[in-house]
Order: sequence, then C-alpha cells, then structure tokens
Amino acid sequence: MPAYLQSKYDITFHFNRAVNRIEYPKVYSGKNIYEADQIFICNGAEFETLYPEVFAESGITKCKLQMLRTVPQPGGWNTGPALSAGLTLTHYGAFQNLTSLAALNERYNRDMPEYVKWGIHVMISQNQLTEVTIGDSHEYGLVFDPFDREYINRLILDYLKTFVTLKDFSIGQTWNGIYPKLKGKTEFVSRPESGVTIINGLSGAGMTLSFGLAEEVVGQL
Repeated sequence: MPAYLQSKYDITFHFNRAVNRIEYPKVYSGKNIYEADQIFICNGAEFETLYPEVFAESGITKCKLQMLRTVPQPGGWNTGPALSAGLTLTHYGAFQNLTSLAALNERYNRDMPEYVKWGIHVMISQNQLTEVTIGDSHEYGLVFDPFDREYINRLILDYLKTFVTLKDFSIGQTWNGIYPKLKGKTEFVSRPESGVTIINGLSGAGMTLSFGLAEEVVGQL
C-alpha cells in the first residue's frame, strides 16, 4: 500500500519516526521537525501520547482481544464463507433492534456467563494459505496484562466446535491486539487547534470505515 500511494500520488512516508510533540504548523519527532498546512493525528491505541487532555475527556478506552489461527487445512480444504454463530448477535449494535435479543442475552447470561464476562463471540474466515483465523474476546480498560489467557482461547475453540467442523483444529498461531474503543459512536473527530485534526475511536472497524471517514473529514476542511 505505501509503495502504491507513493508511486500514484507522490506521497512521502517516514517510518520509525515517533512523533512526540505538535506545535502547529510544526511536528516534532526527536531531532526531526516537519511542517504541514494540515496535520492529522491517527494514532490508534497510543492516544495518550499527543493531546492527552483531549483524549482524557473523549470517553475513549481500549479493548484487548485474543485471536487464533489454525495450521493450513489438509488437502486445500476450504470453509467457504466467513462464519459466525449466535454469540455474535449479542456483540454488534447492528442487531440491537432484534425482538428476540433480550431473550438471547438472558440465555447467555444464565448458561454461558464466562463467555459474557470475557466478551467472547466467535467468527472465522480463511486465508489463501487455507489457515483459519478464529476470534475473539474483548477486555476493556486502559492497561492490560501482557500475557494471553489460555482459558479464553479454550472457550473460543469450544464454542467454535459447536457450529463448525474443521479438517484440522490444530492451532499454529495465537496473538492479541489492542484498539481504541468509543462506546456508542463510530468515530472520534476533534480539532484541538487550527490546522490539527484528531481521528480515532473507530472501535475495531478501521478497515471497514477508514477510507470513507477520511474522505468525509478531509472534505469538511
């Protein structure tokens, strides 16, 4: 993506340069100083670094999720489409108007309290190597234990086996991710000073929303 943008739009990228201060129109990164007419801050889960007072009042918190990926499925076996099950209905706001949702939540709180506690719902998709990506859990806060919980991974796999039969459930990789979460909204956009725009809080939907949101925000300038 950077190579494509650089060749098509003559964009210059500077990697491995942590920005530690902004004094419009200047951006400071150690001994390096850059200037720009418009500065956009899209710093994800590292939102405490720049304009910490703005973020302290924003309502943004963080979410840690655990995910897994199987080894390649034997014989090139394919799962077909991405799959999910009932727990997913309780996670996404898009389902909040379902008339049966209250009863479903009551059932999960009664029969599967550990899944509710750790914010687990299970979805899978398969990549070109036939590995199956499986997720995920949701823990909220500003500081997290750096270690993953095997117990959570086991809960995820146990639930997966209630609606999917893979050729090989062997796990090749596990990892966790952390993203900013803004409850009840799709994004956080703030202009702490003239020429500076903060865009954050997409709550894990950045790959879905980012290009459209970028067009919208830039179009308002």
